[in-house]
Amino acid sequence: MKEEEVERLRGLVRDCLSKHLYSSAIFFAEKVAAATSDPADIYMQAQALFLGHQYRRALHLLNSSSIVLRDLRFRYLAAKCLEELKEWHQCLTMLGDAKVDEHGNVNSPKDCSPMYLDKDGEDHEINITAAVCYLRGKAYEALENRIQARLWYIAAVKSDPFCYEALESLVDKYMLTCEEESSLLSSLQFVKEDGWLSTIYSCLVKKHDKENVVEAKLRDIERDNPCTTSSSPFMLVLKDNADLLACNAEYYYQCGEYHKCFEFTSLLLTKDPFHMKCTLVHLAAAMELGHSNDLYLLACNLIKDHPQKAISWFAIGCYYFSIKKYDQARKHFSKATSVDATFPPAWIGSGNAYAVQEETDQAMLAYRTAARLFPGCHLATLYIGMEYMRTHNFKLAEQFILQARTICPSDPLVYNELGVVAYHMKEYPKAVQWFEMTLVNVASSMNEMWEPTLVNLAHAQRKLKMYHKAVSNYEKALVLSTRSLSAFAGLAYTYHLMDNLDAAVTYYHKALWLKPEDQFCTEMLTMALEMQGRGMYLT
Repeated sequence: MKEEEVERLRGLVRDCLSKHLYSSAIFFAEKVAAATSDPADIYMQAQALFLGHQYRRALHLLNSSSIVLRDLRFRYLAAKCLEELKEWHQCLTMLGDAKVDEHGNVNSPKDCSPMYLDKDGEDHEINITAAVCYLRGKAYEALENRIQARLWYIAAVKSDPFCYEALESLVDKYMLTCEEESSLLSSLQFVKEDGWLSTIYSCLVKKHDKENVVEAKLRDIERDNPCTTSSSPFMLVLKDNADLLACNAEYYYQCGEYHKCFEFTSLLLTKDPFHMKCTLVHLAAAMELGHSNDLYLLACNLIKDHPQKAISWFAIGCYYFSIKKYDQARKHFSKATSVDATFPPAWIGSGNAYAVQEETDQAMLAYRTAARLFPGCHLATLYIGMEYMRTHNFKLAEQFILQARTICPSDPLVYNELGVVAYHMKEYPKAVQWFEMTLVNVASSMNEMWEPTLVNLAHAQRKLKMYHKAVSNYEKALVLSTRSLSAFAGLAYTYHLMDNLDAAVTYYHKALWLKPEDQFCTEMLTMALEMQGRGMYLT
């Protein structure tokens, strides 16, 4: 066969692959490889077989080649075939015996040798070493060795920051603590023109950082901040990027701005109805807002379009949870975990569904499983502590919540729960300290989500006879929620203790207007009226 004919057939194979005509590509690629015996043509034939889902045949072809153990691309493609066949041990064997240290640095002299097909890799190509590291991570994760999986994912990102799959696995599967995420991002080497990617990556990680860390980055992009766009004009076109909008929505969700979050996700899903990360945030916001109709419609669409995805079954569970059919919610959360055991929200949802019905043992099992599978997810550990607190085991509760704080030291909810534990243990000075730290760590402006924290802080201050500070915080709570029974009752009782009976009576009446059957307010109002009539005061 003449060289011109061979080159024409090579072009035809490439065109068939681009048009997804895999049988045609396989047919012509075999003819080219037979005519030339060139390793590049053998590799092209193996690629066509792989894309045509003929994994055994592709693997046999690669193993029959004398180059497979000398060229990393051949070994990588052979390992990809083994991945598709779920033969994970053989996959790792094919990739070689490289080692990775605790910092994600790879020691593999063989993998670093020149490769037959990749001697002159272009700058825009993903580093083949990064792809190999990522595949090793997937294999170890499939074998439930999550420690090694985590290290190889880190190695993949370090080998090439453009290997987004590896970073996505680390973040979405909560393999890193907040501190480890920050450390990894700071260690990545970006050239000047890729500064936009560094900014996006910093927005993709967990959203519990304070306003100047997360929101400022998003604002820089939105405002075309010259400090961030001068190095990369490409940043200018990313303001309305779907991933960044999803990041913004998730940030508002973490801040408790559920209405604003829901607006963002609704807007984005109108443009891109199948954006899964946005869909997950949308589900969470709808749950918080009690939008059961939206949950129902979204769950129906997901199960119709993606019955094989865990998020579809999770969405059904969210709907049933929102209408308080917890048995059905648990059933569908469990289905989601069986579809994908590495889907964190399903484990947390399952635990919450058991916890709301006070089935502590089953709730703990789900939370502990989540904590084991996702060491970077502080919510699992936090919920274990909250469950211990519900059963009045305050010492254990404190231990687990402190552990959650170690994983994610910037989540204000952790400090709030530590304050609640300290309050129950009658350690009121410590409770005040934790509640104040909660408010310090709130990422954005105060909203109704933090009204209970202000009330709890005021309760603790009242216990310490810091009456004026208590009154101030009760009033702040009432600014956030004008129908807070706890704030009205606490304010009334504080004024009662300050011998301001007129104010006490006023606020007891306001509390009883919200809940006429409240026994404490009824009794205290009666006492205040009697004392007021007799001119008596508390001492």
